[in-house]
Amino acid sequence: MKRFQLFLLLIVSTLALGQGKVQYKLDLTKLENDRLEVIVKTPKFKQKEVVYALPKIVPGTYANYDFGRFVQDFKALDAQGKNLKFKKTGPNTYQISNASQMAELRYFVHDTWDSPEISGDYVFEPAGTSFQQDSLFALNTHAMLGYFIGHEKIQVQLSIDKPKTMYGASSIQNKSHSSTDQFEAAYYQELIDAPLMYANPDTVSFPLANANILISVYSPNKMCSAAQVAEQIKPLLEAQKKYLGGQLPVSNYAFIIVLSDNIKNGSYGALEHAQSSFYYLPEGNIQTLAETIREVCAHEFFHIVTPLNIHSEEIGNFNFLEPKMSKHLWLYEGLTEYAAHHVQLKYQITDLKKFMSTFENKWEVMNVQFDRKLPFTVMSEKVLDKYKDEYGNVYQKGAWLGFGLDLTLRKLSQGKYGTQEMMRDLAQYYGPHQSFKDNELFDQLVKITQKPELKSFFQKYVEGKEEIPVADWLHSIGYEIQEFSASPIKSLGFDFQSLNVNAETHRAVINSEDGINEFGRMLGLQAKDELVFVNQLSFSLENFSMNAAKVLKDIQLGEILEVEIARPKGNGIYETVRLKAPFQTSMGSAPTSFVPQKNPSDAQLELRKQWMNSIP
Repeated sequence: MKRFQLFLLLIVSTLALGQGKVQYKLDLTKLENDRLEVIVKTPKFKQKEVVYALPKIVPGTYANYDFGRFVQDFKALDAQGKNLKFKKTGPNTYQISNASQMAELRYFVHDTWDSPEISGDYVFEPAGTSFQQDSLFALNTHAMLGYFIGHEKIQVQLSIDKPKTMYGASSIQNKSHSSTDQFEAAYYQELIDAPLMYANPDTVSFPLANANILISVYSPNKMCSAAQVAEQIKPLLEAQKKYLGGQLPVSNYAFIIVLSDNIKNGSYGALEHAQSSFYYLPEGNIQTLAETIREVCAHEFFHIVTPLNIHSEEIGNFNFLEPKMSKHLWLYEGLTEYAAHHVQLKYQITDLKKFMSTFENKWEVMNVQFDRKLPFTVMSEKVLDKYKDEYGNVYQKGAWLGFGLDLTLRKLSQGKYGTQEMMRDLAQYYGPHQSFKDNELFDQLVKITQKPELKSFFQKYVEGKEEIPVADWLHSIGYEIQEFSASPIKSLGFDFQSLNVNAETHRAVINSEDGINEFGRMLGLQAKDELVFVNQLSFSLENFSMNAAKVLKDIQLGEILEVEIARPKGNGIYETVRLKAPFQTSMGSAPTSFVPQKNPSDAQLELRKQWMNSIP
């Protein structure tokens, strides 16, 4: 009966839409006023009206971007090229009348990296687009191509005319051997999940287990090459292959890397996709970039497990306009971040001292910058609005949750079973086309692991407000937290780790009251203040570190410290405030480190060994 109902639904869907597919066309040789034209050949619709939409948000970004705001000069045309009536019904949607007569859409799009005239929230570069004639076209196609609401699952095709000197790198395969590249996908989400980069070719490809790996690099000043990147990450990928059981859940994977020589606001990073990842990093030579590339690639590559093979219905049936967020960011980002570090420890790419130093830093950042008692599931569900400033904690507390869960599982199984094995078993149960229900995941994990004790773990530390027992977890493997005596320190009134960057104003922001020390409170600093000048020295991002060091070096006790800040008043309006106070030192918080216990028990040492050297 279910098969019959599904068959009927497919017939109804086909009749409503008519025959054909959505065909997109771009011409990279025709850049007009820093815009590209998008041509959409439409299938034959039966209904009177259809809605064409661009995404408000896309998977993995956890921010509302409204990509429709980059669209201009929108037209709907019939087969004779005559205009059809349409109505813009929102920032991302166009309702088209007489849809049965429609043959194509035409509109222009601005790139997101360099369009200051387009108002709205800053778009994280790995989620956006860049159009640089004769040098680079970075194409996250979700920022350019839309879909017809109700018809998201029909076949799509993308044709791209390219300059002769450029090569298009992507995880999606080019079906053409001419100057016009052609890409096909079963449906819209599959197409936009494969970003493209067009530039002068600098690529390396090699096999890894059952998959082919592509690395493509754009370095404007030729400071770093794809071959150098490949040399750095090959040992890491080999380790990750072993970590995942010797086989990968993909047949090909692309690392698309843009290195930028522009001064940025600090928001470098990457965005994961099912079979690729897109990177935006500061340009440098391989010596300066090696560690960053390894750390970021380790995290992004592990996303082939989550969300490709393991994801909730909210991701499997993603709503690009009115998304419902899953409550399991601890799994998608936190456990992925933990695995990215654990794999390097397990296969001797890093050592235990470095691993502990990394998690020591995560613990400090978690305690200073984020709400320690906010349930992670609540933060995840409301990450787009109420708790968007808490998102960064997925890489801090989220990684610690992975660490603690791994140790808990291994302790319960005499070291034989941890998160590494748990994720493999979970992937066997679900898969690319089988989503889990958000509210059932914890029960499913208890069932799969056969460890009823996990229910308490999730209730306390993921769903609940209980602080994670870092000291207990460390103690289980023979480590302890060592505190040193606090001492007077020079500061400008705030903890540097408490700073964020405002992407709109390009200024350093004091993130929270917790980051303001006694001297800062005497000055009158407040959370969300943005730094402009200190003692008449500019604190713009380009010279922030240099001028902060100069002020702290030169100022003496009792001398007047003057700080000019921009204080937000709402609606993008700032008040200039000048604060003065006689300089004084503050008592720094007692520094801590994670150190081995002097006389660990045999059980502690055995669990440490099992955790570090668990069976592949």
